[in-house]
Amino acid sequence: MKRAVMIIVAFAAAALITVAAQAEGQGEQIFKQKCSMCHSVKGKGGTMGPELTAISARMKEKDLREQLENPKKANPKSSMPSYKTLAKADMNALLGYLKTLK
Repeated sequence: MKRAVMIIVAFAAAALITVAAQAEGQGEQIFKQKCSMCHSVKGKGGTMGPELTAISARMKEKDLREQLENPKKANPKSSMPSYKTLAKADMNALLGYLKTLK
């Protein structure tokens, strides 16, 4: 019985890791589509906006979300568009990717 429970737990953990990796990959794709023309990561991307390689070391998830949804709050002169209407799953995937940038 213990062995069966351990096997189930191991499969569940593997499934969660797979889902997280897929979400991170989806978030990276969303970043490339919507953000990389202005922002760079590890030297790749645009130069109009800040470099984001270590963004999660500087900003908490709540602050990242706020920046994505209302960029003019922190900087009224910002030319960054709001992503407030981005689908919830896409926003979560994008935030998941940005949180990996440490």
